[in-house]
Amino acid sequence: MELKDRVTIINKRNMNGLSQLYGKISTDELELIVNRYLAIAIDEIMEDENFTPAAM
Repeated sequence: MELKDRVTIINKRNMNGLSQLYGKISTDELELIVNRYLAIAIDEIMEDENFTPAAM
């Protein structure tokens, strides 16, 4: 199974936080939010001067 096909489990604490920020959200909206923040995290890691790519 490819990573992109895996299911993401959001714990209750994080779901409550998302609900406070965005109100009631659909699964599609949740997917957009999670992917947006994941992309930001990946960009920040790659910008880190100590970043070394994993061996493929």
